[in-house]
Amino acid sequence: MNKLISTILILLHLSLYAQQKPLNSQSNTINKALSELKADKELKNASISFLAVDLKTNKTLASLNPDISIIPASTQKLFTTASALELAGPNYHFKTQIQYTGKIDTTTQTLNGDLIIKGGGDPTLGSKYFYKNNPFYFIQDIIKTLRNHKITNINGRIIADASIYANHLASPKWLWEEVANYYAISACGLSVFDNLYQIHFKSPPEAGKPVKIIKIYPEISGLNIQNEVLSSNIRSDEAYIFGAPYTYQRIIRGTIPKNKKDFVVKGALPDPAYFLAQKIKKQLDSAGIHTAKPATTIRLIKLNKQQLPDTGITIKTIYSPKLSDIISLTNHKSNNLYAEHLLNLIALKRNLKAIEQQAATRELINFWKEKGMDTKGLYIVDGSGLSRLNAISARQFIFLLKYMKNKSIYSDIFIQSLPVAGMSGTLKYFGRNTSLQGNMKAKSGSIERVRAYAGYLTTKSGQNIAFSINIANYNCSSYSLKQKITKLLLAISDFEQ
Repeated sequence: MNKLISTILILLHLSLYAQQKPLNSQSNTINKALSELKADKELKNASISFLAVDLKTNKTLASLNPDISIIPASTQKLFTTASALELAGPNYHFKTQIQYTGKIDTTTQTLNGDLIIKGGGDPTLGSKYFYKNNPFYFIQDIIKTLRNHKITNINGRIIADASIYANHLASPKWLWEEVANYYAISACGLSVFDNLYQIHFKSPPEAGKPVKIIKIYPEISGLNIQNEVLSSNIRSDEAYIFGAPYTYQRIIRGTIPKNKKDFVVKGALPDPAYFLAQKIKKQLDSAGIHTAKPATTIRLIKLNKQQLPDTGITIKTIYSPKLSDIISLTNHKSNNLYAEHLLNLIALKRNLKAIEQQAATRELINFWKEKGMDTKGLYIVDGSGLSRLNAISARQFIFLLKYMKNKSIYSDIFIQSLPVAGMSGTLKYFGRNTSLQGNMKAKSGSIERVRAYAGYLTTKSGQNIAFSINIANYNCSSYSLKQKITKLLLAISDFEQ
C-alpha cells in the first residue's frame, strides 16, 4: 500500500513539474527580454521602471525597478481619466448656461440688462472633435433662444463668465516654450473651439529663408505676432510660439518645411472667454440682435474694478457630450486640453472651490491614497502629463490598472476608452501584424527623452495582464526605443501557461 502511495505521489509530482515547466520556460523568455533591455548599451544612462502582473492571480510575471518614479508623459492621463470617471460617472455632462440680468421689455423687444455666458468647464464647446461640421451650433442656439424670448436689442453687456475655474491658462510647471502652443492649454472655465487659433505660412523653395504669414484663423482682435520663422529642409513643424496668457504679443521662432504654400502652426488662444464674448457679440449683430456695449468677461470686469452683473436668470443650457465619450477621446487622441479640464472636474467633485491646478492635483493623489495606493513617490502637478515634474512608478500604475479592472463598476467603460494596439488611437500602428494587435489596450506617452506604455495585455493562453513600462533618458532614437519596448511586450503577449 505504501508503495502504491509513493508511486502516486511521484507521478503527481512529475505531472505538476510537466505543467510548470512551460510556465518557467516562458517566464525565462520574458525575463530574458527584460535582461536584454537592461543590458542594452543605448540604455546604460536610462531609468527604467517595469512591472507586469497577472490580473487573476495577482502574481508578478516580471519586474525591473517597479518602485522608481519616472516622468510618465501622457500615460498620466490614465490617472486623470480613471479618477474623473470614478467621481463623476460616465453619464455626467458639463453645462454652459445662457443667462440674462435685468428685465425684458417685450414692447420694444429690448433686454435692459446683461447677457451672460456662464461657463461650466466644458472642454468640448465648439470642438472639432465633436462638432467638426458645425462648430458654431451653440451660437445659433443662443440666437434662437433670444428670438424666442423676443429680444432684438441688448442694452447691457455680453459677459463671458469663466470663474468656475481659476484664471490660470498655463501651468506654472510647464516649459516656457510650450505655454503658447496648441498642446499646452490649461483648463478654462469657458473654453471654445479647442482654445486654438491657426497661423498659416507660405515658405520659399530654399532653406534658411524667412517665411511669410498669409492668414490667421480665426481672427483675434489685438493679436500681434513677431515672425522669426525660417524655411528648412526638415519636413516637420519645428516652430514655437512664445507669449503669456491674457497678452496679445506673440513671438514665433524656429523652422517649417521649405516650399509650402499653406503650412499651419497652431497656437493657444490668449483669452478663450474674451474671444468667445467678442465672437458672440459679432454673431448677434450679424443676426440683427443689436448689442449696445462692448463684450467683456468677469475677469476683465474685476480687473478694471467695474460693476459685476447681478445673478442671472438661465434661459438656455448647453450640455456637453457624456463624460464617457470625452474620456474616450482624451485617451485615444491623448488630448491635453481635455485632460486638464477633467483634472478640474475631479476637484469639483471633491468639493473644492475657486479651483487651482495644484489643489486639484492634491485631490487626485488623495483619491488614490484613499483607495489604498501607496502614494509615496507619486508626484502629479497637472492633468495631462506635460510637465517634467510629474513622476509615477510602475507599481502605482499597476495598482490603478488592477483597481479599474477588478473593482471599478465602470471597468468596461474605462478599458474601452483605451487605444488598441495596431488598430486605434495613438496605438494604431504599434504592434501591427504581431500578436499585440487587438490584444493590447493601453495608453502611450512620450515627451523628449521619455517613452512609456501602461495598460492591459491578453496573452496567447488567455491570461489578462496589467503592465507598465517607462524609460527615460535613453541614448537611441525614439523609434529604436519603441522597437526595444515592443520586443519586451511581445514576450509577454506570446506567454503560454
